[in-house]
Amino acid sequence: MSPRRASAVVVRWRGGEEIDRCLQSLLRHRGRDLERVVLVDSGSADGGAERLAAAFPDVVVVALDSNRSFAFAANQGVARTDSPCLLLLNPDAEVTDGAVDALTGALAKRPDAAGVVPLLVGVDGAPQHRWQLRRLPGPLRLATGRGGASQFHGRPPTEPALVEQPAAAAWLVRRAVWDALGGFDESFAPAWWEDVDFCARLRRHRQDTGAPATGFWVVPGARVAHGGGSSLSHLADAEFLAAFYRNLLRYAERHHPGSCTAIRAILLLSLRSRALLRPSRRAAYLAATTVIGDR
Repeated sequence: MSPRRASAVVVRWRGGEEIDRCLQSLLRHRGRDLERVVLVDSGSADGGAERLAAAFPDVVVVALDSNRSFAFAANQGVARTDSPCLLLLNPDAEVTDGAVDALTGALAKRPDAAGVVPLLVGVDGAPQHRWQLRRLPGPLRLATGRGGASQFHGRPPTEPALVEQPAAAAWLVRRAVWDALGGFDESFAPAWWEDVDFCARLRRHRQDTGAPATGFWVVPGARVAHGGGSSLSHLADAEFLAAFYRNLLRYAERHHPGSCTAIRAILLLSLRSRALLRPSRRAAYLAATTVIGDR
């Protein structure tokens, strides 16, 4: 088997027609290296799994009974493949012509790399690098409820570059690395922070094993169009904020245990202040404080 061969795994939870465009783009622009496309329906219970299985007979559709977590669904999808490279793609993303082969080719040229990522662009063509390509967050940013700082503040990179924590909207990762880390941590439910945790565990794994491997590289020549928020629209504001901050604290407890008390205290103060300043989201912010206080 060629080391460049890849399987794509897409996780869907409800959403609309963006998943059709995603699958169409994968099949149309699969190139020479993409050998399988797996769609995992994470308990959507809307008939979508059946419809998509009929509409896309070349796609392996896995229908889960419930939405345990994005991480669980992604792990289930990976388990249905045996390719040496794994292309993880959000359902609101569309690969462009040549993107898959550009990614697999770039990974083949960097045998020490854990994975590579494309540049994400919006549906209007605007680059999303400030949101996509980040550094791992430290205690201060966690305490203020933020992810890592953008690694590229100005224009997007024009040459391949190491990225500490690329968003998992589009990853090409080596199966050997995925297996060594055990995939995504399924306790980050229903979603958010599982990709940050993976990158932090990757860095620790390299340090603990002494391996000379690097992390993820961005490949500017590969482009993926990304809409954003296809599943988020189906969550109430309070549900989203509760899950986001609960998983932020889960990440902090694992990777910054000595700072957790301070992180929790500052987060509580910040959320209570936001509840006063933004009455329209008061209930959602207060719901998040309850989650934080219960941990």
